[in-house]
Amino acid sequence: MKRFCVLLLLLAAPAAAEKRLLEAIVVRVNERILTVSDLRQRAVERAAETGKKLTPEDIPTFLQEAVDELCLLERASELKIEVERADVEAAVAQLKEQNHIADDKAFDELLANLGMTRKQLEERLKATITINRTLQKEVGQLPITEEELKSRYEKEKERFAIPEKVHLEHVLFPIKSDGSNAESQWERARRLVAVVRAGADFSQSVAEETKKGDASGGDLGEIALPDLREEVAKAVANLQPGEVSDPFAHPAGVHVIRVKNRIPSSYKPFSQVVEQLRLEEMDRRYRQRLRSVVDNLKTRYVVEVHPEHFSL
Repeated sequence: MKRFCVLLLLLAAPAAAEKRLLEAIVVRVNERILTVSDLRQRAVERAAETGKKLTPEDIPTFLQEAVDELCLLERASELKIEVERADVEAAVAQLKEQNHIADDKAFDELLANLGMTRKQLEERLKATITINRTLQKEVGQLPITEEELKSRYEKEKERFAIPEKVHLEHVLFPIKSDGSNAESQWERARRLVAVVRAGADFSQSVAEETKKGDASGGDLGEIALPDLREEVAKAVANLQPGEVSDPFAHPAGVHVIRVKNRIPSSYKPFSQVVEQLRLEEMDRRYRQRLRSVVDNLKTRYVVEVHPEHFSL
């Protein structure tokens, strides 16, 4: 089933519905509650959205996120944050576009596969927009200076290391499955190495061998050392640019490699990674500030969590 490209927040209505009085309450924040069926339904929807089922190990985080979100919804009520119908409709239209859904019928079918009605989706989108607006007010601006980013770049520079690369040319002499041509192919490889080391052009020599029909070769381009096959890495380990390896065994036959060039290891420049660093640092600060906001709200609200009532 096609995944639905949206991560919706948990939505809790006030503890008013009669049927909820018959169920165990798992999460409560003031008068907002989530029952066993609420959370089980949300777990099913999350699995459909992400393609990954909730596991027992995920439950503590799952419930913690529920508490956080209910706290933020409660705070939104205090701040009198409102979401207009047009805002929800715009969010629905965006979801359709993201999921490449052209008509309402296909959209409703997708929602049905997720076990969700259009009304439920709109309620959750409204909650998501409400929480986002609450966070904008509570978290505020998170300015990051260029100096801070440069400092982080220097501390984490190894993350941006570019490994040494080698520009390789090669020729492969295939050996038949019964090994009947093994001796002749090894001899051809040794002969090619000898003439190249005596001054012949490697590319031209390879072209002459491939014309015979049973050899293949050419320019392999630049390859990072960690990406090389083990036998190739060993063969080129001590070769300098322009040097050719001894023939060596390859799963498909006899291999000969020439190192055309070596590109030393380096680091991606700061200018290439500055936006990545900015986003990462902004996310880190945002999460830190969010944690502080929610923890403060928990001291003001009545918060109850009963994990013993919830199981998958």
